[in-house]
Amino acid sequence: MKLLLVIDSGTTNSRIRLTDGTNVLATVSRPVGAKDVAVTGSTQVLEAALREAIEELLTAQQLTMDEIEAIIASGMITSNMGLLEIPHLPAPAGIDEMKAGMISRTYPSVTDRPILFVPGIKTGFQAEANLMEKDMMRGEEAEIIGYLHEIGEAAQEPMLFMHYGSHHKGILLENGRIVGCATSVTGELMMAIQQQTILKNSLVSPADVLPDLAIVKQGLAIARASGFGHALFRSRIMHVMDGEDKQAATSLFLGALIALDMAMLEQMMTAETKHIVLYGKELFPSLFHILLNEQYPHIRVTVISEALSDQLSAKGAVQLYQAYKEGRNES
Repeated sequence: MKLLLVIDSGTTNSRIRLTDGTNVLATVSRPVGAKDVAVTGSTQVLEAALREAIEELLTAQQLTMDEIEAIIASGMITSNMGLLEIPHLPAPAGIDEMKAGMISRTYPSVTDRPILFVPGIKTGFQAEANLMEKDMMRGEEAEIIGYLHEIGEAAQEPMLFMHYGSHHKGILLENGRIVGCATSVTGELMMAIQQQTILKNSLVSPADVLPDLAIVKQGLAIARASGFGHALFRSRIMHVMDGEDKQAATSLFLGALIALDMAMLEQMMTAETKHIVLYGKELFPSLFHILLNEQYPHIRVTVISEALSDQLSAKGAVQLYQAYKEGRNES
């Protein structure tokens, strides 16, 4: 296999990764995603960001497009706020369904080479389903395929994943196929509250927070007892009235946010849930796994490092591309 370029374009960020099929050799990022398309009403900002990122990466690595075998894209880039809207595949879906749903298109404004788009997956849309059961994903499906390849034979056991990013998402797997998911806008909500509400003066940024687990648990308990909004305002009470520092107030804030995700995850858990995998931005997994271990000691909890989490979409894209290529060769 020659080198591959993998585009992972989400809600707020887009990353271009160069891989040799096994290792990620280089990465270039741009703070542009589906949200920017939604705000501007045009894909031009995304197209320009992708073009510049690809050119920067190739120049830095002293490569030309002739040395790139293929470009694979996943994430919100296949949504109605991306380059090419592709209908979600219905669950259950695994690598076979995904490779069959991949679509190739050329966008000269980005590159003169075709881009192979990975479709997202929708769950709970069978005829008798209600709104509580319905959900969707774009991007996480490639990450899941990447992780399943990493662990090999263990991929067949039932697993419940929790992804942490702009959105927090629970993903249920059976026999290596995605069968269900649930999404919360927790990440975006956290940033909106920190930047656009009265709590801004009482909180530190996610990058600077040093969580106090006891206070996190307090925030979780308050949110469970009297609601998310009430727990949030306790952060201001701690800071302004009780004289606690912003680190303490932010720990309480995190506990309230975790209550949202815990309720969502518990809704997905069954008597057969024996293994939960946490991945993505490390702040929430660092706290969530402790709380899960305390509350559900019979369940194995695996935390994927942020470094590996960051590479899962590229690893999954490689597996999907190989399956896609093999399928075309067979036909």
